[in-house]
Amino acid sequence: MSLKYSANALAPEGHSFADAEAVMYATASYKPRMPETKSLDMFIADDKEQFLGSDPSLTVTPCEALTTADGQKLRSFTFFPKSGGNWEQVSYGEEGDFYLVFTLSSRSKEGFEKTQSAYRGLVAHYKAKP
Repeated sequence: MSLKYSANALAPEGHSFADAEAVMYATASYKPRMPETKSLDMFIADDKEQFLGSDPSLTVTPCEALTTADGQKLRSFTFFPKSGGNWEQVSYGEEGDFYLVFTLSSRSKEGFEKTQSAYRGLVAHYKAKP
């Protein structure tokens, strides 16, 4: 799945990215390939717009920033459905020429809540390469 979605994708042991109740993935978008995006704020606004464009009923809420192993605070948001859809938390940061995005996506609220600890651990262990 990492190659198909251009992301580092993680699914629970015994499951695939396609059949797991909850998955986590991380991407790094190369800033020079998006010269119209001038800041992390603009990157986040564009991402929110894409989410809401695919499902205008989503509730987007800022939540507690998550801290990486090297002390970077990632701005975080939840994207929750009003009825059907995925429960997601997305955390954003920057590293050199890249915008970083860490995502937890679950098919249910229960799965989202059960995976929070693993997601926070994933982000907490991330460290930029020197």
